Amino acid sequence: MSLQLSPYRSYFDKSFKESQTRNYSLSIQLNINELVFSVYNIEKNKFIALESYTFSDNDGYDKLPSILGRILNNRPSFAFPYHSVFFMIDNTFSTLIPQTLFDEEKKNLYLGFNQPFQENSRIVFDSLKNIDAVNVYYLSNLVAGKARDFWPNVKVMHFSSALLESLAINFKNKADKNNVMVNVRTDCLDIVYFTDNKLTFYNSFNYRTKEDFIYFLLITIDQLGLNPETVELLLSGNIDPSDENYNMIRQYIKDFKFIGRNDSYGYSFVLDEVLDHIYYVLFNSMQCE
Repeated sequence: MSLQLSPYRSYFDKSFKESQTRNYSLSIQLNINELVFSVYNIEKNKFIALESYTFSDNDGYDKLPSILGRILNNRPSFAFPYHSVFFMIDNTFSTLIPQTLFDEEKKNLYLGFNQPFQENSRIVFDSLKNIDAVNVYYLSNLVAGKARDFWPNVKVMHFSSALLESLAINFKNKADKNNVMVNVRTDCLDIVYFTDNKLTFYNSFNYRTKEDFIYFLLITIDQLGLNPETVELLLSGNIDPSDENYNMIRQYIKDFKFIGRNDSYGYSFVLDEVLDHIYYVLFNSMQCE
């Protein structure tokens, strides 16, 4: 039997019942070094659980299926039947195509233009109706197979698809010309900008240092014709006031704040310990049906 993997964070409301998972929705975010999932009670319109696992020593997508099995050893209900399951692949191997220009037969060409070839992977896409675009990306065959073994009704999507759709639903009609959305992933920075209720800019930047981070942010603000003195950043993801990237933002940007929770949902009091913005995409992924 494989070794057990212990959770890094674990919050479960006492109302969570393994016998009731068919009344719950499960949302999962998986990258090469972390898995986090949330449980949503459909009848109560409330998130009732969140659990995360880190495996920093993992060096390949081929090992992720066995890691999913190790998590199952710790949390058997992880693979129980759920009403719905949303499985987000969190990698940087994706590209965005306007809906009007998309041709499914050319999806290999779109992705090959700016992403390196990924072995043992298939090329798939998500249609993003709220921004009139298609997100093309690599999906590990092993990970996809394991997910469908666990949950036959799983909906697989790319993390950036959920990010863009949730921001479009929640902010597209509210953002003004000075609002820039910034989502921080491990070693990756997502920047999203809406004007006139349309997606004007989206890109992801890989970074290694805090200097890389602030460079990509500032150069993007400049290219968008915005001013660091007047722009307002809306921050989500893996960033907090103790973070060096946060300190760089504070040095160069005058106005910024963390994205709050979506008030359309309820949240168990056990989740009060979780900063609202960190799992913003996870808590909003259900909007991407």
